Amino acid sequence: MAARDTADSRLPHLRGSVTARVGRVVLSPAAATTIRDEAARSDDGNETGGLLLGHIEPTGTAQVRYAGGPGPAAVRRPAFFLRDLHHAQRVAADAFARDRSMWIGEWHTHPRAAPTPSDQDLRTYLGFLDDPELGLDAFITIILTSRTGAWDRPEAHAWICYRHAAEHVPLILAPHKHSAPADPNTPLPTTRTRP
Repeated sequence: MAARDTADSRLPHLRGSVTARVGRVVLSPAAATTIRDEAARSDDGNETGGLLLGHIEPTGTAQVRYAGGPGPAAVRRPAFFLRDLHHAQRVAADAFARDRSMWIGEWHTHPRAAPTPSDQDLRTYLGFLDDPELGLDAFITIILTSRTGAWDRPEAHAWICYRHAAEHVPLILAPHKHSAPADPNTPLPTTRTRP
């Protein structure tokens, strides 16, 4: 996503457009750790989640460099999650200052639902996509579920949402900087490649 010169009050300086269809999501080890650790809070039966920050490459790969948590004022219920906007703005501004990472989506858990975007999720994403101030052409979402109800090894599922459709895409864990490059076709160990 490309940043514009102006900012709005919700997520300043984090707007742009996708120039290619997104075919996969690559998650940095740091983002994966944040998501996994925070997802464990769903042991209480309530959803949790946060921001996805990074870039969408012209090749159609979404690079998620950072993930945020819900924030102290988040609303967490069994079938609903609303992140703390002020916390999200601080996390997004910090990521942008580090390496110009931008808001490209969100992640959340589904403690009692399928690993697909719910109707409410899709309405929310469509609202983001239809907001001309945000300038989004696609919205990345990662949904985590647990088959057993124990959140120590959740399953992660990546979706790309457009105005007309939501598509399940591969979610890939990027290698640590000092390790050998990972095979880009290797999915995140807790991810199924089909819903």
